[in-house]
Amino acid sequence: MAKGTKTDNHNPAGKLALRRYFLERYHGDGSATVFDCCQGGGVMWTELRKNIKVASYWGVDLKAKKGRLSIDSVRILEQGIPQNVIDVDSYGSPWKHWREILPRLQGPTTVFLTIGSTMHRGATDDAVLEILGCKFKNRSIPASFRGRLDDIGINAALCWGERYATLHEVVEAVSDGNARYIGVHLRPKKEASSCELLAKTSSAERS
Repeated sequence: MAKGTKTDNHNPAGKLALRRYFLERYHGDGSATVFDCCQGGGVMWTELRKNIKVASYWGVDLKAKKGRLSIDSVRILEQGIPQNVIDVDSYGSPWKHWREILPRLQGPTTVFLTIGSTMHRGATDDAVLEILGCKFKNRSIPASFRGRLDDIGINAALCWGERYATLHEVVEAVSDGNARYIGVHLRPKKEASSCELLAKTSSAERS
């Protein structure tokens, strides 16, 4: 992420629309318990909670703030959490979070993933390379392969989730920049009536 870049308000309309859609569709009774992995200034969820009821909200961030400790949300996810809405608005790579969320699902869960513009400049996450079965690290990837590998890696990382859950619905919000915003509603395989993939993906037009 470039020094001084502010991410809370980057394309807020797309992010807000995506979150409102899933909250109304799957948590419309106000039962959403939210874990915000990259809280930042808390702008997004402050706005959402003005007209959407949630049962609880817990936001953390790597950056310390008055009244908030600096916490690595990946380490929290490694322990397993009971929340049914998990927001990974990292504006970098969300895949280390995704990899920890899936094996520990405790019930139907909605996950929001921001795949930041840094992931479209050859910064393929090592977590994605592991999912793809690659033994080398990102720095070893020829520059001519990186752009295509990023796109393949996103699809592979999403599909990797099928070993743990049914991807009941996958929606991508339209973005006016290079970042991608994806919402996924997951149902653990142990609770799903079928292992059939039910996801319907809405692809965004990217500039």
